[in-house]
Amino acid sequence: MESITRENLELMIALQAAETDAACIESVLEALPAQMEAFVNEFDEATALVESKKMLADELKKKYRSLEAAFETNQERIKKRKAQLNSVKTNKDYQAMLKEIDDIQKACSQMEDEMLLCLDDMEAAEAGLTAAKDRYSEKKDIIERKKKEIETLSAVEQGKLEQLKEKIWKIADKLDPKLKKQYYNIKSKSGGVAIVSVNGGICKGCHLNIPPQLYNELHRENELRFCPHCYRMIYVLY
Repeated sequence: MESITRENLELMIALQAAETDAACIESVLEALPAQMEAFVNEFDEATALVESKKMLADELKKKYRSLEAAFETNQERIKKRKAQLNSVKTNKDYQAMLKEIDDIQKACSQMEDEMLLCLDDMEAAEAGLTAAKDRYSEKKDIIERKKKEIETLSAVEQGKLEQLKEKIWKIADKLDPKLKKQYYNIKSKSGGVAIVSVNGGICKGCHLNIPPQLYNELHRENELRFCPHCYRMIYVLY
């Protein structure tokens, strides 16, 4: 077994705690862009929905104006043909003009039906556009609020991280060079955790029982010991 002083043991424990806290903050910071992107995507979807609803409403208005113009044109044609009836010379021409007037009137009747349907569609489209605009406004407020919240959180966590990094550097600088090298070697192979406590004979790194003799030896605090299962450095809590 390697000998170790209480000071070096406490330094490694403090180093692990500080690096664990730093890793948690880095995890939070790394997740922030994805969180922001999710809100941006929702806002983009709301924006696209407004555009599509507006396009539909505009198309329906254009269709209605076209039907309305065609209806008015046909009404003028009917007036013109009726005025021409008195000047028709033959019965054949008179009947032909009556049929033309009837055909135009049928077309006008069909246009009126289409215009009524178009008005219903326009009303529904305007309602959809209003709802889409409301959703857009809601998402805009949310994204602006979340942006501020994330920027504030990022600044706070970044500040904490910088303080921890300085603390880590100071602790590591005090640690025995040989132990520091061993600490980081184990940490790189053990999921970022090099030293863990043993509580009630159970290693907190792998959650397995260590041999009773090893557990008793841990209380001596003068030798560096390792978990026989996960190979991390271990110590006992008091």
